[in-house]
Amino acid sequence: MRHRTPSGKSIRSRRASRAEYHEDLKPNLKRLIKSFYNETYTERLGQIESSVVTLLWSLTTALYFPGGMIGAFAAGFLADKVGRNRAIMLSHIFAFIGAGLSTACVAMKAPELLMLGRFVTGINCGFATQLVPMYLAEITPYNLRGAFGTGHQLFVTIGIFMGSVFGIKELLGTASGWPYLLLLNAVPAFVSLVFLPFIPESPRFLMIIKNKRIAAEKALRFYRQNADVSADIEEMDTECTTADEGDTTEAESYTMKKLLMTKELRMPLFIAVMLQVMQQFSGINAVFFYSTGIYKSAGVEPYQIPYAVVITNFVNVLMTVIAVPIMDKAGRRPLLLYPMGVMVIVLGVMTMSLNLQHIAWMSYMSIMAVIVYVICFAVGLGPIPMMIGAELFRQGPRPRAMSIIGLTNWLCTTVVALSFEMIQSAMQEFTFLIFLVFMIIFTLFVYWKVPETKQKTFEEIASQFQPGGEIEVEEIVEDDVFEDVTTEASQMLKGHGGSANGSVGSCGNNQPQSGGDVPPMSGKEEKAKLTQSEENVCNLPT
Repeated sequence: MRHRTPSGKSIRSRRASRAEYHEDLKPNLKRLIKSFYNETYTERLGQIESSVVTLLWSLTTALYFPGGMIGAFAAGFLADKVGRNRAIMLSHIFAFIGAGLSTACVAMKAPELLMLGRFVTGINCGFATQLVPMYLAEITPYNLRGAFGTGHQLFVTIGIFMGSVFGIKELLGTASGWPYLLLLNAVPAFVSLVFLPFIPESPRFLMIIKNKRIAAEKALRFYRQNADVSADIEEMDTECTTADEGDTTEAESYTMKKLLMTKELRMPLFIAVMLQVMQQFSGINAVFFYSTGIYKSAGVEPYQIPYAVVITNFVNVLMTVIAVPIMDKAGRRPLLLYPMGVMVIVLGVMTMSLNLQHIAWMSYMSIMAVIVYVICFAVGLGPIPMMIGAELFRQGPRPRAMSIIGLTNWLCTTVVALSFEMIQSAMQEFTFLIFLVFMIIFTLFVYWKVPETKQKTFEEIASQFQPGGEIEVEEIVEDDVFEDVTTEASQMLKGHGGSANGSVGSCGNNQPQSGGDVPPMSGKEEKAKLTQSEENVCNLPT
């Protein structure tokens, strides 16, 4: 049978691309916007101190984060009230308003509009970072959930890459072009809004939350392209009957208080929250912050640095592309643990190289360390935290849990953004040591606490945290798995792994016959069949 989830996934993931596109504009726009502020306020107030301009720029940057926190926290509530699909469409309102305000600031000579636009855009991005992973997790077959979850992060990296490309001076990184650069934020929202009305609601939301069995079956037939969806329906029935009494049909019954007070939900919530902390405190922002200085020390001319940043962001995209097909082969735990171990070593190398810059070849080692760090982040801590956050919960508590998870992510982002300069000023060349200590602690936490969710239904994952359940933290990674991964990655780089346009197309006919979150039949024979069917899954375009 064929799975039709990719088309909807591509459109929804463009929202994540838009979110990170807007965020990555900051480095290239800083000089231009500060110049605009200086000219505008000088006309209004006369001479203005450069420190005031810097403060206004910092305020403009900071307003993005509270907006993101509001959007992320409200996403779960909105998703429960109107459904995942409609929630995404409604959140587009903030994309259009934010882009309009940001673009109009120059024509109206009102920097305040840009500040407000940043705040509103932050709300939109907060919604996107929660609604998209939640929707993808619910509409994707369990044996492909890792690939599509990583696909969401792929569009995030594409957004970062696009921001750095369009921000160079040859394109829109000019005094007259930067307002239009911000206007581009509304283009993916418009495209998404055109197609989303034709994409069905999450079948799990329709059946488990709204008790609309017929509508759920219709949506499943759209996504699976198969008339027989009885196995999917049976799996959702199982989730309903095994959930706590009174909590099976209405997600509204899962208040924040109940989510925190329910014993079997506290541990998965703690794990999901810790993964968000890991992502933001991994040191990735510090690495990008220092990359400019590292490029300079290696002899890269100042005018060439934006292009070096573009190349670094392209590496980020490329490695996330490779992570898409291997996520359901290698599993979440190995792709967290092994890259995190390498990241610990790289942080040590970067600390050493920053303190030995008088040695000529150390600057080149620093560049290599930056690239390796980006690669490790792209296949592990980049895509996995938010994806696992959506996987650890049943249908009822998932939206509220995602609200807490999203709020944590944005809070940590804010803390890092506001504190990094102080940390850098105090520790200088030893800044990476604090992140090295964090990464050691995080790696141990993943090893002992984070369960493997690969090839498991939501019910199987959630049952591990119930009384009497056993959390599976053992990872068994056979050599042939990584051989398959290496072979597939090589094929993708040669152009045999699907298109490289950033969207995910429809799958072919050699698909596993069990769609949705349908548990495989028990027994070694069925497990062997599942493994064989996975090998026949169509190449996932990137």
